Amino acid sequence: MPIELNNDEAPRRWTAEQLKRRRQRNVALALFLGGLVIFFFVVTIAKLGGNVAKRPSYGAIDTIEQVHSIAHIG
Repeated sequence: MPIELNNDEAPRRWTAEQLKRRRQRNVALALFLGGLVIFFFVVTIAKLGGNVAKRPSYGAIDTIEQVHSIAHIG
């Protein structure tokens, strides 16, 4: 049995209060997600520890002497 739709009614409009609540909900969700991103970033950095800056840089040029030896500069 098909559902009959009444197309004579005008579409409902959001009230000012509904729009305000939706905006507040969106702001709260954005703040929560931003906080979650910051939390994960801080936890990741904490788990990596202070040794992350001391690890060897494979493939990178570390000193000016290496630059000179590669460029054959006296």
